[in-house]
Amino acid sequence: MKRFLAALALIAANATQALAWGNEGHRVVAEIAEQYLEPNTVSQVRDLLAIENTTSLASISTWADQIRPQRRATAPWHYVDIQITEPIYDAHRDCADENCVIAKIDQFAKVLGDRTALPAQRLEALKFVVHFVGDLHQPFHVADNHDRGGNEVVVTFNGRKTNLHAVWDTALLAPAIQGDERAYALKLNRSIFPAHIEAWKSGSIVDWTNDTHAFAVRTVYGSLPHEGGVLPSGYAEAALPLANQQLKKAGVRLSGLLNSALH
Repeated sequence: MKRFLAALALIAANATQALAWGNEGHRVVAEIAEQYLEPNTVSQVRDLLAIENTTSLASISTWADQIRPQRRATAPWHYVDIQITEPIYDAHRDCADENCVIAKIDQFAKVLGDRTALPAQRLEALKFVVHFVGDLHQPFHVADNHDRGGNEVVVTFNGRKTNLHAVWDTALLAPAIQGDERAYALKLNRSIFPAHIEAWKSGSIVDWTNDTHAFAVRTVYGSLPHEGGVLPSGYAEAALPLANQQLKKAGVRLSGLLNSALH
């Protein structure tokens, strides 16, 4: 029994480490996106959400993580391993089997926009798109240093032993959000201006990937100190504004993708 319980604990720990942004971050991204949806998009999203008696993108934003234990084939869809020694994404090198987050966002956006597809299929596609665009902006989901996207970088953060990936998943954001994702999203939204929207929505999914990858190389693997096992006391203060910027980009870009798919 002790071995069984230990195994369950290990599985749970690994599952947590594999998430991006945690529930809080994904809900913030969805809340931001809803501020920029066009009326026609809002109408179609509302109709799809009504299939399962829900009303907001935030309510479906974590579904793709929740179903991973039952649908294990979806696990690689949440990330793409681009080594930090590589300057940009290369489809043949990094996603040869089209089994990565970039290919899946494109695939499910097409299903979402297909009016001939079954409503249930389009709803599932919406769930994946909402989640995966968030994943695409978590730096450790598009960058790797032969460390499973920071999962193998053991650190101590605020007195607790964890790993660098998990710090960016939840440890940075949860204390700031304090359980009110909508209020936090609206706060972040007040610092998004038209110039940001125009710049962030431009480009392709690959461009967004390269942007996040460059950020990861430059910052989370670069200027933010993480060597030596103990993150310095000022790590959260330095990293939180950068994480917030990624959440804002994700929300704005998600809205643009949904508006385009459902035009």
